Amino acid sequence: MRAIRNFGAVIIFLFIGLVSWGFESQGQESFPVNAKAAALLDFNSGQFLLEVNADERIEPASFTKVMTLYLVHDALKNGTIKLDDLVTISERAWSMGGSQMFLPVGKQESLETLLQGIAVVSANDACVAVAEHISGKVEVFVEEMNKKAQQLGLTNTHFMNPHGLPAEGQVTSAHDMAILAYHYIKDHPEALKLHSLLEFTYNNITQRNRNGLLRMNVGVDGLKTGYIESAGYHLVATAQREGRRMIAVVMGAKSPKIREAEALSLLNYGFRNFILKKITEKGKTVKTLPVKGGKYDQIELIAPDDLAVTVSAKAKDSLRVIENIPAYVVAPIEKGKIIGQIKVELGDKVLGEVNLLAKNDVPKGWQQYAKIGGIILIGIAGILFIWFALIRWRRKPKL
Repeated sequence: MRAIRNFGAVIIFLFIGLVSWGFESQGQESFPVNAKAAALLDFNSGQFLLEVNADERIEPASFTKVMTLYLVHDALKNGTIKLDDLVTISERAWSMGGSQMFLPVGKQESLETLLQGIAVVSANDACVAVAEHISGKVEVFVEEMNKKAQQLGLTNTHFMNPHGLPAEGQVTSAHDMAILAYHYIKDHPEALKLHSLLEFTYNNITQRNRNGLLRMNVGVDGLKTGYIESAGYHLVATAQREGRRMIAVVMGAKSPKIREAEALSLLNYGFRNFILKKITEKGKTVKTLPVKGGKYDQIELIAPDDLAVTVSAKAKDSLRVIENIPAYVVAPIEKGKIIGQIKVELGDKVLGEVNLLAKNDVPKGWQQYAKIGGIILIGIAGILFIWFALIRWRRKPKL
């Protein structure tokens, strides 16, 4: 019976997705969203494809936990903490209300288990526990959260706690959440293994992941839900299909089903109406140029970063890739020197650009030294000619 219900849910959501495909991509305002705010970001290019009230400040609820997990993964990466660390559960952590994993006071639990509780069941008690474990005090950890938000350019975001329970002054926006999710996944792709878990069991209590899109076989492998009464239902969902990844943010929906339906519509809209054009790949050779006066007669130009742009399927033929590259270069050339640039334009808008760098050093070659030697020899020959001419002139008999 449960299988039948799940199958029915899949059919309903796929139908909604197909309806979203029919919207004309003539501007972001033409895409209706049944929520307070929304944003759609192409992970591969870093471009926003759609924004609806995306800068409106809204209480983040459990979206806050994305930043909490970000800082935890940063600390794991730099070796400050380890997954097998034992974290002592304080009374403050135990006393948290809302969603939790029901941690007993005084118990020591592994950091890995606490991260699963945060990612899967949105455990508020685990958030406090890891914040205290990393920073000593929750307040110090929150300061680090806000520093990170500033570094990422989240101008409409401010955190007051690590879990997202209502607090005056705690806000974010759909735009900021898309950027936060982008950097979180880019810096810590391994975190998606946590966010894609369908359920979590602790103390013989099994809780399901509240992100229903994970169960629908539509490519979704994260990321986080959120809800408080004053803000509504939130969902930041990320999906990967055929090597492409999209990030959809929905904030302030009226129900869990609506937030899932709207997020899926956004994802389908992005995958079906836009194409990704890969221009350069980090570290790969883009061009080979002839070198004059060098030890080597050629040099490879590489891109220091990936460059990919997203464009609507209708506008793909209007995309222009402009190469500003010289016909040749003259030695000496230092590795990493900027030699040229590639720019991608659509109409009068620059969608992306990347510098092209010298892959290796190219010192001056023997040709240069031969040229100098030739000049010296000509000079010596000239001096000798004049000297011999003077000798002959002096020896010439005078009449």
